[in-house]
Amino acid sequence: MSEWAVLLRKARTDIGMSRPALAAGAGVSAQTVKAYELGLRRPSQTLLSALLDVLELDRRLRNEILVGAGFAPDGGQLGPHNPDYMYTVEEARSLIEGHPWPACVASEMMEVVAANRAAQRLWGVDLDHEFASPVERNLATFATNPRFADHVKNWEAVTSVAIGVLKGHHRGAVPLPESATAYFAAVMERVFDGNPRYVRRLLDLWDRVPARTPKIRWFFETVWSDNVAGEMRFKVSVAMADEPGGLTFHDWIPADAETWSRLDTLVRGCGTRAISGGGAGQ
Repeated sequence: MSEWAVLLRKARTDIGMSRPALAAGAGVSAQTVKAYELGLRRPSQTLLSALLDVLELDRRLRNEILVGAGFAPDGGQLGPHNPDYMYTVEEARSLIEGHPWPACVASEMMEVVAANRAAQRLWGVDLDHEFASPVERNLATFATNPRFADHVKNWEAVTSVAIGVLKGHHRGAVPLPESATAYFAAVMERVFDGNPRYVRRLLDLWDRVPARTPKIRWFFETVWSDNVAGEMRFKVSVAMADEPGGLTFHDWIPADAETWSRLDTLVRGCGTRAISGGGAGQ
């Protein structure tokens, strides 16, 4: 018996609905529903969708049954359609500014579009007065810039994330640095203009890191060392903010109580990397 037919029957029995009730709701006979559930007949997409409408399945299961029966999924059409469902840049900027942890908004090209006070304190930057161009704000370029790279204790692991994203990028994968598209060629040029020690390490990593398959939400760990506050550990969450616009949230969530305490000290301006005092390397 086909898996979609098994799922259809289970969806009905899970909510205690009889075949006659399901059939009546979809405008077909109970015998027709039975034939579908036993895999004896294959419904049209219209009839199957009508049955699924009556069952009010979640979109994941609905799509699984439709695809199993040989049809295109339609769950996306059933989602929220309010025009403000996704975040605008300004809404995303306002949201992260209220977070007590470091957070930024990045474009699909890996550019930092906005960063909250906590992130700028941690990184020792003032984005109102530096890193003005898109290429300068590309996260990949941070890997060879000592202002950032010197503070990342797990540099290889974090840089591997950036390389994986570049190698699997949906807007122009970069399997080799010399094969980059026009935009990423400009990014790679800035990467190679960085500290030679980090450039050599990055090139050594390139061949060993696999392409990263995009997901709607994913994580990586960062261990950051501040000159005054000390070592801090973060679980970085990357999640979609605006799918059509290609915006993602990057939330640096402190991994332990000690990191929260040290971050609080830094954000309050007690460390040497406070914005008002100038970022490291200035």
